[in-house]
Amino acid sequence: MNLKALTNLTLNCFTKKLREHDVDICLASGRMDNEIMEVAKAIGDQYHRVSQNGAFVITNEHDSLHSQTFEHEIAKKLYESAYSNRNTTIICSDNTNFVAQKDDVIRQIEERFFFPIKEERNMIEAIGKSLAPSKITVLGHHEEISEMQQAIQDVFHDDVDTFVSEEGCLDIMPKNISKGNALLILLKHLQLKPEEIACIGDSFNDIPMFKLTPNSFAMSHAHEDVKKEAAYVVETVSEAVKVILDNNVRE
Repeated sequence: MNLKALTNLTLNCFTKKLREHDVDICLASGRMDNEIMEVAKAIGDQYHRVSQNGAFVITNEHDSLHSQTFEHEIAKKLYESAYSNRNTTIICSDNTNFVAQKDDVIRQIEERFFFPIKEERNMIEAIGKSLAPSKITVLGHHEEISEMQQAIQDVFHDDVDTFVSEEGCLDIMPKNISKGNALLILLKHLQLKPEEIACIGDSFNDIPMFKLTPNSFAMSHAHEDVKKEAAYVVETVSEAVKVILDNNVRE
């Protein structure tokens, strides 16, 4: 489940329905684990969590199954390639986001987060010492972000994977990190098969999840290239939950 498309009310509603049918829940997001935990606390429930597009996998009992960060030298080169006065570059290290300098754009972005973004004026020096980057996010105009994505892939294709998590937002991840690969780790732990799970999402970074299972749901507001990768297109999360429960009854 993609965290971005959910509200606490939506979570509370579908959690109750799924719990009644012994269906477990995992929240998969580009956000940090501490932010996912804030949502869980508001609902008063425990979820499996895939954070930072798959860099971290944690069970509902808070056991860490996987964590991945960049090699320090790769992170430094990526930051130097991604940083620009035209764009906003954010480095995520574990449960904290960092920028070189806060401005009005960053303060607006902070309003969407549960935790503050910290300043790190000497980012290159900090990487490998006080910072162990697990994700680099670049925000800007969609056309420039698309060009940067291609440029990053051309140079660092052996070391990174990239995802456009929403329009104008590029996430740069360590190689082979994705929500899909993260779910495979969780499935192995839970002893489940891909056909025994369902995935709901609305962004390009959800496509690796969709490819895992025949029970994939894209939200109707998603990009056409995202929707075509899913088995179902739905208007609401509740609609997806209904299909999931109906399929369980038939099986």
